[in-house]
Amino acid sequence: MSQAISLKETAELLLASDNFVIICHASPDGDTLGGAFALCGALQKLQKRAKVRVPEEVSERFNYLKSGIEEQEFSEEFIITVDVADAALLGSLQDKYPVPDLCIDHHVSNTGYTKNLLLDSEAAAACEIVFELIKLLGSGIISSEIASCLYTGISTDTGCFRFSNTTAASHRITAELMEYGFDCAGLNYLLFEMRTKQRIELEKKALESAEFYFSGRCAMITLTGEMLKAADDEDINAISSMPRQIDGVEVGVTFKQKEEGVWKVSIRTKNYMNAQVICAKFGGGGHQRAAGCRITGDMQDCKTKILTEIERHI
Repeated sequence: MSQAISLKETAELLLASDNFVIICHASPDGDTLGGAFALCGALQKLQKRAKVRVPEEVSERFNYLKSGIEEQEFSEEFIITVDVADAALLGSLQDKYPVPDLCIDHHVSNTGYTKNLLLDSEAAAACEIVFELIKLLGSGIISSEIASCLYTGISTDTGCFRFSNTTAASHRITAELMEYGFDCAGLNYLLFEMRTKQRIELEKKALESAEFYFSGRCAMITLTGEMLKAADDEDINAISSMPRQIDGVEVGVTFKQKEEGVWKVSIRTKNYMNAQVICAKFGGGGHQRAAGCRITGDMQDCKTKILTEIERHI
């Protein structure tokens, strides 16, 4: 079980260590990537050796996060995970890094799988925590590149500040980050407006698969392995919000086929519904309004299990 440590203790631990590996979760999103590359850049500015490892291929959309990061080779010593609530989310890297030294996270469902844990479940994004941590590492560290990484995490995890997890602190931190002069408008277009042709095709197929339950209060879409072949993770992740956007829907469910008989389920909720509680029933986790889990078996049986649990809450 992890030892809970404060921001100050975490900063002291990092300043006393070196040769860092910073790991993102599988199906990487803007928060895990932004936090990892921001922290990597900060540690390198402190003349420490650091690198980022991701268990899966990263969408080309996020290439800008690597700006200013020096590729370094060294003997790995201190292992950090960012925005990773459970060791299973390390995917292909789990066996190599069974007990990381530190996790920086904001998920209330964090399982305490690392030696030390810096957790703030009130933070809208892990990047909010990384921002406060970097400020404690020293003055003059944050650059426009690091600021753009942190903005990426905060803006994507809050749905460009539209989701209910957005706080006054989210806006204050973002305002401070914007002082560093990165292209905020350009990032907003890249992250929230630009759609690839593959994304348009995937959205069309997703909408065609839509099913409605409980008098229209639950909407479900299904993405099979065949449908996902041409899409990257960022396009796939964005689809998860679509069911909840439908008028009258309280809970949106997205089934994504990982392999034969294995489904990743993303649940997005409004108002009183708690997505984390629903997903916890199947060994998953996340936040009150956005959570996920894995479920195995026949597609229709899996849907029935999820719907039965949702019915208990809806």
